[in-house]
Amino acid sequence: MRILEKYVTKSFIGAFFLCITLLMVLGVIGDILGFLDDIFKHGIPLPSILAFYFYLAPFAFVNMIPFACLLSAVYVFNTLSKNHEVTAVVASGLSLWKLLRPILFVTFVLCLFTFIVNDRVVPETMRKATRIRQEELEQGNEGKGYELSDLAVYGRGDQIIYAKNYLPKARQLNDVIIHKQDADHNVVEKVNARLAKWNEKGYWSGEDVIMFRVDAEGDFAGDPEVFEKKKLSIKETPKDFQDNQWDPRFMSFGQLARYLKVLKVGSYSTIRRLLVDLNYKLAFPFTAMITVLVGVPFSIETGRASALIGMAKGMTVAIMYLPVMAVCLALGKGGVLPPVAAAWLSNVIFAGVGIYFINRKS
Repeated sequence: MRILEKYVTKSFIGAFFLCITLLMVLGVIGDILGFLDDIFKHGIPLPSILAFYFYLAPFAFVNMIPFACLLSAVYVFNTLSKNHEVTAVVASGLSLWKLLRPILFVTFVLCLFTFIVNDRVVPETMRKATRIRQEELEQGNEGKGYELSDLAVYGRGDQIIYAKNYLPKARQLNDVIIHKQDADHNVVEKVNARLAKWNEKGYWSGEDVIMFRVDAEGDFAGDPEVFEKKKLSIKETPKDFQDNQWDPRFMSFGQLARYLKVLKVGSYSTIRRLLVDLNYKLAFPFTAMITVLVGVPFSIETGRASALIGMAKGMTVAIMYLPVMAVCLALGKGGVLPPVAAAWLSNVIFAGVGIYFINRKS
C-alpha cells in the first residue's frame, strides 16, 4: 500500500506543478491581451511589464492553487479509475480514503502555504502591482502620476474622511470632507477643504477650509468658520492612504484586525462587512482542500469511455463551490448570516458533501 501511496503522491505533485504553471501562463497571456493596444500605443517598456507580473505572481498563485489542486486530484483519480485500479483497491478491502490520504496531506500543506503567502506577501506585492499598472501600463509614459479616487475612510479620532482623489506623488487630497462623530455616532462637526497637503512637520494643511458645527438634530449650529489655510485633524499619514488603500484585499489578517479596532465606534454595517472579510481570510486558504474533497468522488468512473465524463463531472461539482461561497459572503455582509458562518458555511457544506460521497464510493 505504501508503494501505491508514493505513486499517487508523485502523480499528484507532478500534475499540480504542471497545472499551476499552465494556469498562471494562461492568466498572464489573457491579461496582456487586455491592454495590448496600450503597450504599442504608449511604448510601454518591457521592464515595466515584467515588474508588474512579478508583483502580481503571488496573488495569481494563491488564487490558482484551488483550481490546480482540483485538476490534479481529478486527473489522478480519474486515471486510476479508468484503469480499474480504484475498483481493485476497494475490492481488496481498503478504503478510498487510503488512496486519498496522501493527496489530502499535500493539499493541506499547500493550504497552509497559501495562508502564509496571502497574509505576508500578497498585500504588499498587490499594492506595488496596482501602482505599476496605474502609473505605467494603463497611462503609458505620458508622465501622469496615478491617483486613488473616491477615498472613504473611517479614520482615527472617530471621524469619516472623504476625498475626491488622492495624489501620492504630491501627497495631496482634493475636495476633502471630514465628519467628526461623538461616541453615539452622531456628526458633531463637518469640515470642507478644497485640498489638503501633507506638511513636512507631520500634519495635513488644508486650503479654503470651511468648518460647520452640527447640533443634536443634525442642523448647522451658528455661522461657519472660514480659513484660507488651517491645520486639519486628519491623523492618517500619506503612507496610510497610499499603502492600505482601505481595501481588505490589500490588508493582511493582522492589519485588518487592527483596522477593526480603529472602527470600534463605527457603524455596525461597516464593522460587519469587515468581520466577514477578516474571517474569510482564514477560510479562503482551505478552498483547495474543499474542492479536492468534493471533486474526487464525482470524478471516479470505471472504464475508458466514461473517463472524460467523470473528469468533467468532478470539476463541475467542485466549481459549484464558488457561487455558493459568494452567496454566503453576500448574506454575511448583508446581515443575514453571522460573519463566522458566512465565511465558513460553504466550506462546511461542501466538505460534508465530499466526505459523504467518498464514504459511499468506498
